[in-house]
Amino acid sequence: MKRIFENRKLGFWMTIAAACIALGGSVAYLIAYSLTADPVTGEWDRVFKWTVFLLMLGGSLISIGGELLRLRFVPILSVVAYGIALAMHAVETAYPLADVLTKVPFFGGDPKLAIAFTVIFAIAAVVHTAAAFMEHNTLSK
Repeated sequence: MKRIFENRKLGFWMTIAAACIALGGSVAYLIAYSLTADPVTGEWDRVFKWTVFLLMLGGSLISIGGELLRLRFVPILSVVAYGIALAMHAVETAYPLADVLTKVPFFGGDPKLAIAFTVIFAIAAVVHTAAAFMEHNTLSK
C-alpha cells in the first residue's frame, strides 16, 4: 500500500481529490434526485440525467484507476468526462433558474439542487483540469 503513494507530486493529489469530489458528488446526485422523485408517478426531477451521473462516476473511477496504474494519458479522459457532464448539467440547470427569475413555474425542477450540483461538478472539473497540467510522479532513482 505504501508503494502506491510513493514518489507522488501535487498533480496526483489534486487528481485524487477531484476524483473523490466527483465520485461523492455523483453518488449524492443520484441519491438526492431519487429522494425528490414524485411518489405518485415516480417521475424524477427534470434536471437529473443518467448521462451526467454516468459520466461523473465513470470519470472519477477512470481517474483513480489511471493514477494507481501511473498511466500518463488518463487525466485527459477524466477532464473530458467531467466537462461534458458539467455542460449537460448546466444546460438543465437553466430551466429551474428561468422559473425562479421569471417567477413563473413553467419548466419545473429544484433550483437549489441544480445549483448545488453545478458547483460540485464545476469544482471537480476545475481541480482536475489544473492537475492535468502538473507532474504526478517523481522519477525513481
